[in-house]
Amino acid sequence: MFLSESYKSRMQALAGIVTEAKKSIEYEFQLRDIGGPVFYMRERGEKTWKFISAEEFAENCHKGKLIKWNKK
Repeated sequence: MFLSESYKSRMQALAGIVTEAKKSIEYEFQLRDIGGPVFYMRERGEKTWKFISAEEFAENCHKGKLIKWNKK
């Protein structure tokens, strides 16, 4: 039985299997002390940081995703 590539990819997606062609988006996180803690997130490779809540930071920031930032 011949199965089309689109059918195979749909079945893999339904089964939760990530194909090599699909890349997951990686994020980087930053915590700054500017008169209190301020939390940031950006897509890996982007220049612009966006503000996030402390809860979102705690849920998503894991070892290796935290970017070091030093005051000038």
